[in-house]
Amino acid sequence: MAVRVICAPDKLRGSLDAAEAAAALAAGVRAAGGRPVEHPLADGGEGSRGTVQEARGGTVLDVESVDAFGRPWRAKTGRLDDGTAIVEAAEAVGWGALAEGERDPMRASSAGLAAPLLAAAGDARRVVVFLGGTATMDGGTGLLAALGAEILDGEGRRLSGSGADLARVHSIDLAPARERLKGVELLVAADVVSPLYGPNGAARVFGPQKGADPDMVEVLDDGLRRLAPLLGVGSGRGDGADAAPGGGAAGGLGAALLALGARMKPGAVLIRELTRFDELLVDADLCLTAEGKVDASTDAGKTIRAVVDACAEAQVPCVVLGGTLTADAQRLYERGATAVLSVSPGPRDLDTALREAGSDLTATAYAVCRMMRRNRPGSG
Repeated sequence: MAVRVICAPDKLRGSLDAAEAAAALAAGVRAAGGRPVEHPLADGGEGSRGTVQEARGGTVLDVESVDAFGRPWRAKTGRLDDGTAIVEAAEAVGWGALAEGERDPMRASSAGLAAPLLAAAGDARRVVVFLGGTATMDGGTGLLAALGAEILDGEGRRLSGSGADLARVHSIDLAPARERLKGVELLVAADVVSPLYGPNGAARVFGPQKGADPDMVEVLDDGLRRLAPLLGVGSGRGDGADAAPGGGAAGGLGAALLALGARMKPGAVLIRELTRFDELLVDADLCLTAEGKVDASTDAGKTIRAVVDACAEAQVPCVVLGGTLTADAQRLYERGATAVLSVSPGPRDLDTALREAGSDLTATAYAVCRMMRRNRPGSG
């Protein structure tokens, strides 16, 4: 009987999205005589809503909103068969609406997330918000203001919320925003555990990739530090170690949603649950998972770690594939991985590696499944 193989990768950044990676793995399994099941996954960042809906179906609603710079933009919300609504911050205030090189964390605002969030909450009792991949660094103040929160400067003037406004925030009344979401269970899926401020906070870790120069990073971190006690997610003192984990996700949107009463969960774990991944393992013979670089962050809670954990619990062999492996990839053996393998056939330049990622996944999946077939009782 052909082996049943679950193909459950994350994206290979810069090369393949998760669905393309799953298809590449499945092609190798099929060529080796196996029965592949394609089940792309994500970690709570970009592509998470689509990944969940690819597995679960449901409906998608386009919502009139604005992008990170206040220009007209259509965001999306999804609805699953159990009534859960899902929203992805990256689809609302991410890079998709911006021109190449258009990065300005001082001007960018998270206000555009309000419209899809309210649309999702309109007739749903449970809303999942996927964080990550935003162009913003405003501590979620844009979202809060758009939901009706009263954010004032030291002279009592209202602020609309942006990276630049952080330095002027003096007080916040969250009551109007909380009222608009009253009765809705908010569940936040974060792809990072960074606090709002400090050495490991949003500005210092993610500010540069969003366009912040060293001076901007200092201004933003100071603003987020002063914002923390106003939102109740940290004291604003010290190195941020006392601040809520995940508050720094999506430029501080994590902190804003926590202040609205949301519960936070690791994105990879939540997507494992929402896509009903564990159910696929009941009669699986093997699971193949993959990402571009398998390193220390993989073991810290990314998609591949969630897959390895699920397979270990179900006692299903799990092979981890990566375009690049660091020494820290070996930690996955302690978690229960059967094998951790590089898909690269040898040294080559980055452009070639990215271009050939799909064929490399297919070839490696083929080899793994051939070996498994040879080792199965009665396979001859």
